[in-house]
Amino acid sequence: DNSTLGQYFLPSFEGRGNGSYDPNARFAGNDWLYYMGNMTSDPESLFTVAYANTTSCVNGYLRGISLLAATDSYLDCPEKLRYNERSVIVPTAATSAEYEEVHFMFVFDRRSGAQLEAILNTAQTVFICFLLGFGAMTFSQDANRLVLTPIERMISKLDKIRNNPLEAMTIGDEEHHREQVRAIKRGQQRDPDAESDAKRNCCSRCCSATLKCIRRRSSAPKQIPEPMETVVLEKTIIKIGSLLALGFGEAGAEIIGQNMRGGDSAALNAMIPGRRVEAIFGFCDVRNFTDATEVLQDQVMVFVNRIASVIHSCVNEFFGNPNKNIGEAFLLTWRLSDYSAAKQKKLADMSLLSFIKIIAQINKSPLLAEYRNHPKLAKRLPNYRVRMGFGLHSGWAIEGAIGSEFKIDASYLSPNVNMAARLEAVTKQYGCLILMTDAIIKLMSVEVAEECRIIDHVRLSATKEPFKLYTYDLNDLALEVEQAPPPAAVQGTLSDGRKTGDNLAASREAAQKKDKYRLRHERERTKAERWSDEFQMCSMLTRDADILTMRNKFTSEFFCRFNMAYLNYEAGEWGVAKDMLEVTRFLLATEDGPSAALLRFMKQYDWEAPAGWTGYRVLHDK
Repeated sequence: DNSTLGQYFLPSFEGRGNGSYDPNARFAGNDWLYYMGNMTSDPESLFTVAYANTTSCVNGYLRGISLLAATDSYLDCPEKLRYNERSVIVPTAATSAEYEEVHFMFVFDRRSGAQLEAILNTAQTVFICFLLGFGAMTFSQDANRLVLTPIERMISKLDKIRNNPLEAMTIGDEEHHREQVRAIKRGQQRDPDAESDAKRNCCSRCCSATLKCIRRRSSAPKQIPEPMETVVLEKTIIKIGSLLALGFGEAGAEIIGQNMRGGDSAALNAMIPGRRVEAIFGFCDVRNFTDATEVLQDQVMVFVNRIASVIHSCVNEFFGNPNKNIGEAFLLTWRLSDYSAAKQKKLADMSLLSFIKIIAQINKSPLLAEYRNHPKLAKRLPNYRVRMGFGLHSGWAIEGAIGSEFKIDASYLSPNVNMAARLEAVTKQYGCLILMTDAIIKLMSVEVAEECRIIDHVRLSATKEPFKLYTYDLNDLALEVEQAPPPAAVQGTLSDGRKTGDNLAASREAAQKKDKYRLRHERERTKAERWSDEFQMCSMLTRDADILTMRNKFTSEFFCRFNMAYLNYEAGEWGVAKDMLEVTRFLLATEDGPSAALLRFMKQYDWEAPAGWTGYRVLHDK
């Protein structure tokens, strides 16, 4: 009832004045459901002090007794405790009138609890800060690894491609090499017991292999996780840059660079004005290509690309750049602009040496040697082998884009480019592999130029100025085909009407793809060595085994006799020249092409120089 409830919350104090009041009996008797324990004598004696001995607190509004004053004299009033250091207990069921009268209020000192709470709150704050910092660092690390770092790498690669578009090829090779290294490391991690397996006996290895095979067949194939979008984008940029460099070449580097540097607009301006450059132009052509095309049919692309691989690699090794691939013909360039006279001389030597190495590699290649035994080619062209003619000239040209907004080619336009192509066509008349003009001879070093043989003094039709023709004599038939280990059977090209396994081709192409990075680095090291001022290009003519083999046939006697014959021919003493050329024509067992060409020309005039002979003749391409 209300009286009992009120008495529970606000017990009466009857009997206190006459000394019959016992707080222990009142609040800790047997009638209470919860026994709170007896109050000790010390606090009980303090609670019963005279009113005059109490302490006035809160500006006299409260009077009371501090149980802690005995041990801490400073705490005589609860107001000296902070708000969070005290806990106030007041009657909550008293009426307003009872509050106006005297009532009790208990203030408990909870400084120890407040200190513990402060420590715990501080620890909680520190833990939250650590958790937030760790989370931010983790998120930042993931953001850097997955987003920011790839974007920075992409920007760095774009800057490199923008400054030098041809650098994209090197970037692609380096990225592919890193992928291979990571794949090898993953493979080693998947099979850490490979060494221990090798030490087991034969029976245990067989059992282990059987169990592995069973597990492999029973387990479902693991799905390869898709790469991140940033990784895909980065690789795509590298591939696009490599394709641009591969498609445009050195002549189109300026086109790529200017369009990539123009970041203020998305419009493409491929038709930039051309610029004049000085360069060496080489032109080479595959002999009997029409017949080979009709015989090989759909496999002619493989045939051409194998030849192109040899040509491009040799030209790149000697600081040249492939420019055009026109079916069976290739335009090659060595830019001379922005180089010193010494470097231009070295580039001229390199242009000749690159052609010599192309001839050697074509005749030594096992891939191209297989076409010698092709049934249909052998039937149509007896004793067929891949042979090429080379023309070399130097001069100015306009470098730039040729075409329209629908299709462009980055190339060179100049009579000097046409001259190189016409020289290659004339090689058939002279029976030579390489023909050069005196313009390129004047650029060469003295040591290399002395190794070239002057064979005629001509003026091509539709040209005004005559020039002297030179060749570098080579016997390409003296080289033997390189031996290669027999590879596994794969689909190939050569057969009599059906496709067979072109084992050698597949193995070599796979090996080249696998070692592409290593080969490129070796090539760059070789190029750097040859580009140094200390390296003399003429030393290769006297040390290279292939060149020595191809030059072994040509004797000093032959060169002296032909030179005397040519001087008589140029001076108009054709009778003397005829006798000497007939000797040099077959002095080397096989017919000498330049000797035969001069004899055919002089025969047209019955071995007498025509009136007004100035030492040169008009030469027609056909």
